Parts: sequence; C-alpha cells; structure tokens
Amino acid sequence: MILTERKELSYNELDFKGLWKIEDIFLTMQEAAGKHAAKLGASYEELKKKGVAWVLIRTSLKMDKYPDFHTPVNVTTWPEPERRLLFPRFFTFKDDAGNLLGTASTLWALMDIENRSLAIPASKGVSVQTPAEPPLKLELPGKVHMPEGEVSESTICPKYSDLDINNHVNNSRYIDWFCDQIPLEIHKKGLLSEISVSYSREIRSGAVVKLEFSKNGNQFRMAGKVDDQPCFVVNATWREE
Repeated sequence: MILTERKELSYNELDFKGLWKIEDIFLTMQEAAGKHAAKLGASYEELKKKGVAWVLIRTSLKMDKYPDFHTPVNVTTWPEPERRLLFPRFFTFKDDAGNLLGTASTLWALMDIENRSLAIPASKGVSVQTPAEPPLKLELPGKVHMPEGEVSESTICPKYSDLDINNHVNNSRYIDWFCDQIPLEIHKKGLLSEISVSYSREIRSGAVVKLEFSKNGNQFRMAGKVDDQPCFVVNATWREE
C-alpha cells in the first residue's frame, strides 16, 4: 500500500545551480504514482481497457531543501481513500539519513479517453486500495487563485516535447513554462519553496495558450488560457537564499 524508491539524481535532472529541477520532481512523482498504481491494479494499460486514464487535477509541493547530485532521494508515495470522485495521493522526499527534504499532495481523477470528460470511477469498475495508516498526515492541495498584481501576457504553442501519452501537455511541462517566466537573476538569488498547480482543462496540440504572469512580493502566479477558457493556474512562493 506504500511505495518507497531510492533515486540517484542524474545531471540532466539538475538546474544551473546543481539542484533538483522542479519539473523533474513533478516527473518523478508522476512515475512513482504510475508504478504504484500498477502494483495496485490500476495501471495505464488496465485503465485503457476500460476507456479511461489518470489525469492530475491539483498538486501542492513544498521543498525545505533541494537535493543535489550527491544527495540520493528516497521517494515515498501512498494513496488515500477516494473523495468525491477524486483520488488523493501523497509523497515525501527524504535523504538517506531520514531527513525530510519536502512533501507533496496531489488529487487525481479518471478521464474518459473518448469524450475527454471526467469519468465516474464506480461506473468503470475502478477503485484503489489504501494503507490503514499513512506514513505522514498531509493536507490535500487547496484551491489555486488567479494571478494578482500587474500582469504580463505572452503566448506559447505546445510542441512535440510538451505532449505525453494522453496526447495533451504533460503536467510537468507547465512547471517549465512557469519557471521560464521568472528572470534568471531571481533564480540565482533564491528558490521556490512552495508551488501549487490547478489543472482545469487539458491543453492539446495545435492550441494557442495565453500565459498571464504576475509577481506580488514573494508570490509568483501564472494562469494559462485557451480561447479565453482557463486551463491551469500556478502559484509559487519564492524564498531568498
């Protein structure tokens, strides 16, 4: 019911400061969630037979310390009982000494592959076993608000590298889009200690995405829209080092 894997970071998972990149943290969570779901009988292949796929609805990541190349990471993940058609899944990141580096909470749903709408798990015969006692009590990811303060706008069109096996922009790519909006000089002076993402509508190939980015004190926010329809919102707290 609980999966733990030890991960040694490779150079391509590090940023220019030699620290674990946020996008790769999201990719690691995605991979761990997929492996664990498969062990629990809800793999991508099994769900595809039922015409559904896992999609991420919300994520909240908190990092107290970003590991570097010399710090292996022990990634632990576990699910908790379904709540109103959503499946919570949690993560902890620890070093080999057991020190907590960070935590994450996520909410997943089932997407009907044919009509691209959310599916009712019971109607598809999908359920997930959960541990009787979680390793750590973590809060569910909360609502993510739209940008505040002066907003700068830009556009981006999904490319080959943005798309995943579900033929939409992978959840981790939004993190790269967001981090690229923050000036490099700011990245040099600190890091993002908390980052939350809300995914409300998938973005597929051929879309023109309007990005709305703002900064308010140590808060950064970005919203993505297609045809004026909200698709995702990212909030992050920046901490000077």
